[in-house]
Amino acid sequence: MKSGIKFKVLVLFFLVVLTPDIIFAADGPKRIVSLTPSITESLYSLGMGEELIAVTSYCNYPAEARTKEIIGTLINPNIEKIFSLSPDMILAVRGINRPQTIDKLKSLGLDVIAFDKCNTYDDIINSFLKLGKLTGTEQKAKEIVNRVDKEVRYISQKVKALPAARVFWEVGARPLVTIGAKAFANEFIQYAGGINVFAGTSLVIYPRVSREEVLKMNPAVIILVIMGNVTEKEKIYWQKFQELEAAKSGRIYLINADIVCRPTPLSFLAGLRKVAALLHPESFQQKE
Repeated sequence: MKSGIKFKVLVLFFLVVLTPDIIFAADGPKRIVSLTPSITESLYSLGMGEELIAVTSYCNYPAEARTKEIIGTLINPNIEKIFSLSPDMILAVRGINRPQTIDKLKSLGLDVIAFDKCNTYDDIINSFLKLGKLTGTEQKAKEIVNRVDKEVRYISQKVKALPAARVFWEVGARPLVTIGAKAFANEFIQYAGGINVFAGTSLVIYPRVSREEVLKMNPAVIILVIMGNVTEKEKIYWQKFQELEAAKSGRIYLINADIVCRPTPLSFLAGLRKVAALLHPESFQQKE
């Protein structure tokens, strides 16, 4: 009888002391609602797909996310529906989800964790590690971050010796909208060995500019992010300006918004690979 008790004590010691992550994961959230696409993608990256019970209509990656309960849009989620699902954790992002939404959910006694909006690569890494701690997947989060950071640093080191390409990054056509120095996408250009031609002209994250200003800047590369009114027609439009260096060299590219608009470690790496291949095709092969 005593030997049986000793065995149980040894097993308990092994679980608690030697494998604390297992215990932590077991006590982690079981019913999670995600209010943004980046959180949704990150949860799947961390192996938390089973625990994710509901998402927004914008959460389309990975494909499995589309099978989850839809609780509305980023701006107008259905509060009553969320409450009825009895989640033990709701994950939101300030600046993406409205403060009224976050406050209302909290007032109902629900556990809402609101992350700060990511505007830099470092922000992305820190938020992902925080999510790992919250969900009991800290070790896996660290492994992913280490793997991603190793390749991000490799790419950024490789382009240092290459000529910096001058880039115009378009996210809206009517009105014409680009990115400033504090925009998340500006990090892609910097890490890929490029120069954002509008980085130093405005403190606004997404400044409006004129066609004349773009022509004056004369970028060597134009990257059109496919979203809203930025389509193939916009590429054809810019190609008409043969005085543009980007038009003369045929370096006007379309890039899918999904690749460069979700601030997660794995998506950042995928976007960086793509942008580096566009800016320095002689040194990088394009990876989808």
